[in-house]
Amino acid sequence: MYSGIALYNTDNIDLRAMCELGEKFFTDFGISITGASYYKKLEFGDHAGDHEIIDISFFELKEKIKRNEISAFRIYSERKEVLPWHSSFGYMTSEFGGFNYIDIQYSNKYKTGMDVINFLRFSSQKIKFSYGIQYGIDKVTKAFYYATGDNMVNIYEYENSSLFKRECAGRFKGQERYKNTMLRMVYQINVINNHHLDIQIENVSLKEWILDDKKHGLLEKLDNDLWLWKIESDEIDDINNYFGALGILISWKSLSIKKSARKLP
Repeated sequence: MYSGIALYNTDNIDLRAMCELGEKFFTDFGISITGASYYKKLEFGDHAGDHEIIDISFFELKEKIKRNEISAFRIYSERKEVLPWHSSFGYMTSEFGGFNYIDIQYSNKYKTGMDVINFLRFSSQKIKFSYGIQYGIDKVTKAFYYATGDNMVNIYEYENSSLFKRECAGRFKGQERYKNTMLRMVYQINVINNHHLDIQIENVSLKEWILDDKKHGLLEKLDNDLWLWKIESDEIDDINNYFGALGILISWKSLSIKKSARKLP
C-alpha cells in the first residue's frame, strides 16, 4: 500500500525553499534520493504548456535551482520492482499547462501518522499553501494521479475525481473552490484554512461543528492561518456522506441504490 500527500495553491514560493522541503521529506521518512528531473517547455509544442521531462542527478537539480534555470521539478527514489519510482516529491507550476501544487507519494512502510503530521507542521512553517490532503491507495501511480484528479482514480466509492480535475485552474479554468469555500473530500488527515472553517454545516460553522463532538475529529492550529484536521478512520464515511449531501464536497457523488428485481407471480 502507498500514501500520497497533495498541497494546493503553492504559488509564489522560492524554489530553494521548495527543494529543501522535498529533501526534508526524504530525510524524515528515511528514503534515499536516487535521482531528480525538471520540466522544460517545448519551443514548438502541440499545445500551451507542452513540455518534456529531463532526468538529472539531485546535485545537478540543486545547482540549476541556484542559477534560477528551472521552475518545476521532481525528486524521486527508484526501485526495480516499482515503476516509475518508489517515492517522489514533485512541484508543478501553471507554466506547464496545469496549476501550482505539490504531490508526494511513498510506501506505507515508511509512514506513521506522527511522521506525516510532523511533516505537515513543518510545511506550514516553510511554505505558503491553502489546502492539503493525505490519503492511502494501493499503487504509487494511483497516488500520483489522484493528486490532480487524473485517470479517474478515486479513493472512495462515493467519489468522482474528475469533478475535482474540472475544479482546478489550467486547462479547465476551474473555480478552485477548494481554496476557501469547499473541500475536495474529507480524509483522515486534512490541512484547511480559516476560510474553510467558516463553511456552514447547516446552522453552524465547520469549526463549531468539529469542536462540538470528538467524533468529528481534532483541530490543531498550524502556521500561516492553517489548521490540521485529523479524523478517526471509522468516522470518515459518515462525515463524507453527510457533507456530500449538504453540497460542500467537490468530488462527492451519491451512490445509486440498486433495487432488487421484482419476481413475477
